[in-house]
Amino acid sequence: MEEAIHSGEMEGAYVSAEFRRDADEYVQGEISIEDLMRRTKRRWDSKRKRSKHE
Repeated sequence: MEEAIHSGEMEGAYVSAEFRRDADEYVQGEISIEDLMRRTKRRWDSKRKRSKHE
């Protein structure tokens, strides 16, 4: 996971602290990949809705 995050950052992607915590939970086996994707999508959807209202 760290390599994937690092690769994304090298390409200019922003990786939030929230995603890092979720990714750690995934790596530790505490959540499934589906949970990780669901949380990430929820965060992006929420961010997009806030941007429309600003």
